[in-house]
Amino acid sequence: MKKLLILQEMDKNLKRRNLSGIYIFETFEGEEKRQPTCFEDCSEATQDKWLDSLEPQSLKNLAKQLADTLIQVADFAGVMKGGEDEQ
Repeated sequence: MKKLLILQEMDKNLKRRNLSGIYIFETFEGEEKRQPTCFEDCSEATQDKWLDSLEPQSLKNLAKQLADTLIQVADFAGVMKGGEDEQ
């Protein structure tokens, strides 16, 4: 239940951060037209609908692109989980 409330709150605060470069079309509240929006910035419902339409190789490519984006963000922010000796 708590996760659902958090997700609902996140959906209200959607922003286009355009980090991954994986664009699909989404309409945010208050907008008239769908606009190119990065996967991670879309609502969970839009993400689910789009993911359901992908072939296995496309899902693999998506996961690799998101992993690369995560590494770039972590490198930029200097974030590393665990200690240096735990690698």
